[in-house]
Amino acid sequence: MTGGDARALLARTPLAVRKGPFALASWPPAQASAVSAAALRSASDIALWMRDDLEVTALLRESALGAAPPPRHAQRGWALLTLDQPMEWDVTGVLAAVSGALAASGIPIGAVTAFARDHVLVPADRLQDALAALSGVCGEVRQLD
Repeated sequence: MTGGDARALLARTPLAVRKGPFALASWPPAQASAVSAAALRSASDIALWMRDDLEVTALLRESALGAAPPPRHAQRGWALLTLDQPMEWDVTGVLAAVSGALAASGIPIGAVTAFARDHVLVPADRLQDALAALSGVCGEVRQLD
């Protein structure tokens, strides 16, 4: 799919907004089981985690972070924007269009990908700026919290 097609796809892709606040945190790999168990116990609507050879990383609502062991690093105060339409893996340029619009407005981001949807973290205190920057890029905005 070309960049132009990605823009057309984004124009009809709803943007699901969760104000959070969310935290992105990391732990040593040895704490993978404890972090995973905490994510499952939190019963949060959002809990993403990843383990590699250097760290365990989790994205959780800040309120759920207390169920996990103390992280060695944490970034707090994020809102989560979900490109709420399943997308095939051969689509190119989607995150480039979103991150470009946010970068043009000076909004820092983090991005995570689920199997069929992309999620973008923006500072919660810049959420309205982020939504304004994406108003010409994405489809309707759905506030989920």
